Amino acid sequence: MSWSARPFVRIFVFLVPGILLAYWVPAISGIGPLYILSSIGVLAVSGYAVYKLNFSWSRRWILGSILGFSVFLMGILLVNLTNSRQPEISLGNFETFMGRVIEEPVETAETVRTVIEIRQIINNDTVIMNPGRTMAYFRKDSLSMQLEYGDMIVFQGKLTVPEGPKNPGEFNYAEFLALQNVHYIVFISGDNWSLLGTSSNKLKSLAIKARKYLLNVLKGNGLAGNDYAVAAAILLGYDQLLEPELEQNYVTAGAMHILCVSGLHVGIIYLVLNFLLGFLRRNKLQKIIKVILLLTMIWFYALLTGFSPSVQRASLMITIFILATLSSKQKDVYNTLAASAIILLFVDPFIIFNVGFQLSYTAVLGILMFYKPIAGIFFIKNPVVRKVWEIVAVSTAAQLGTFPLAAHYFHFFPTYFWLTNIFIFPLSFAIVGAGMLLMAASWLPVISNLVGIILSGFVYLLNFIVSTVKFLPYHGIHDLYFPWSKVILVYALILLLIPLIFKKRFKILFPALVILLLVIFLQTEHKFRILNQEKLVVYSINQHSAIDFIRQDEHVLLVDSTLLAEDHKLEYHLSNCRIEWGLEKNIESIEGSFLNTEVNLFYDGQFGAFGDHTFMRIDDKIPYRSKNPVSVNFIIISGKRMIDIKALAELVDFEFFVIDSSVPHWKQKKLMKQAKEMQYKCFNVNEQGAFVLDL
Repeated sequence: MSWSARPFVRIFVFLVPGILLAYWVPAISGIGPLYILSSIGVLAVSGYAVYKLNFSWSRRWILGSILGFSVFLMGILLVNLTNSRQPEISLGNFETFMGRVIEEPVETAETVRTVIEIRQIINNDTVIMNPGRTMAYFRKDSLSMQLEYGDMIVFQGKLTVPEGPKNPGEFNYAEFLALQNVHYIVFISGDNWSLLGTSSNKLKSLAIKARKYLLNVLKGNGLAGNDYAVAAAILLGYDQLLEPELEQNYVTAGAMHILCVSGLHVGIIYLVLNFLLGFLRRNKLQKIIKVILLLTMIWFYALLTGFSPSVQRASLMITIFILATLSSKQKDVYNTLAASAIILLFVDPFIIFNVGFQLSYTAVLGILMFYKPIAGIFFIKNPVVRKVWEIVAVSTAAQLGTFPLAAHYFHFFPTYFWLTNIFIFPLSFAIVGAGMLLMAASWLPVISNLVGIILSGFVYLLNFIVSTVKFLPYHGIHDLYFPWSKVILVYALILLLIPLIFKKRFKILFPALVILLLVIFLQTEHKFRILNQEKLVVYSINQHSAIDFIRQDEHVLLVDSTLLAEDHKLEYHLSNCRIEWGLEKNIESIEGSFLNTEVNLFYDGQFGAFGDHTFMRIDDKIPYRSKNPVSVNFIIISGKRMIDIKALAELVDFEFFVIDSSVPHWKQKKLMKQAKEMQYKCFNVNEQGAFVLDL
């Protein structure tokens, strides 16, 4: 089908750059919506005039450009309208608020977490015209554990703005919340809130209650532990029960997509429902009834699973497909895919930055573009072997579509994805089918128990297969460094290589070689930077000490004993910069002595030398005492015990000092005040982020 027959694809191509530009350039996002609407109106009139002038076919690009620029402006308008809904609420004051719980509360080890839509500031009688959203953390107790979606509450607390990343390459949690229209954080103790009543979206409330009921059905029919957690994630999109180790097993096996309710699950639901309603096809009325029933059940299932981007995309695609079938119109899969994306972007333009949204669409595009060429490599007569090969071809096509993005976000490539998917695809059909049967038969005890045992067996087999992959040799490529420039080039290379290899289009050989050389150049430049780096880094990890000594691709990371045992926290804060700097894990206790000739580091627990630089670290346990002054380049201050800089300066000659993140706030203020009085340079990693000294 020609480019002109895909209008939604063309709209998508112009809409997305408008959204991205408005988001990345603050000056553009500040333009008033009326100015943009006026510009779109002028362009519309101009386009109509051009159309009426009956320009020749060779000048059709003029009308196309006018329409394209109008859509581009529409993308800017969507972002500006979204930003204009952000409320202005005073920060730093202990206020009394009234709000509504708009997300299903999630229990953690010490808190109950949810999102509250603030509607009124009670103590100054301010009604918020555009309700603001805050991430709320309740102290976990018997009352907070009973919170439900839709509860209206009065609470007291101090709203704060989420902090941005403080370490190089660290995940930007503040931006992540902002893209969900959540701009504040509040911590609420048990005595500072009370329940007023309930005011909820009836449909969403019904879906949440239905999901709770179905979770109890799973639990009451033989599923427990990891089997229950995986079944809840696959069937209902409830992933709060998954253990980190279990999730990592699925990542390693290249099967994480099975835990995220996606197009695969929605497609299975559609096939089953379409089969069950197959008798409604005799006349136009029955077909309309069938369409209404299908769409109702598909969208209720989407609501039941939490409306993840992949489910929204799949549900929209199937909706457009069903409606097109009813109207007997020709369907183009690329046009349908683009139409679903445009609808989602009009509802929430910031969904373009959602990782699930990006991976979902690139996976489908990969299958649409690459499945047939890959499947056509072999012609297999045996139907069983042919099905196995088709599964391998589908999973390979999806991996080609998602690999650059997945490498950028997760820095990992599962080498056995093709093998695990041979088992995962049929098992996913079996699990979803058995799950639907269990839900339907939940009121019949004997039958539901039998189906529950079968479902539990399927899930156990899935977990077993996934957990064995990590024991295979070369089960994955770790620590991949894929900046956006490399992501774009690799996608361009894939798009050129597929027609070059499978369709013998040798005209694109030269541009493919050029892009390949650019990829090699980026990789070489990255390696050159690694081999020429030498830096000392004092990281900002709340209430902890962490100092990194880096020389080429070797390093020694010194951390306190508590942080040494919390590998997940180190990964969260430091994994991205470690991968960018090309470093393997090498962690030691900061409380002992250390000598490393490869890094050129000496450290005795208090004094240290790294290359040509000397330093001293002072904490609670090792106060410095000496009759003779010593000289160092700088001092790192840790711990809670107060240090008198004036007295220290009489014993140690230093140029500046660094306050690490184990220092409490009251001590930071006093140290900063002393530094200002004595005119010492001071770097506070708690406020300024990680201290990076390039040597």
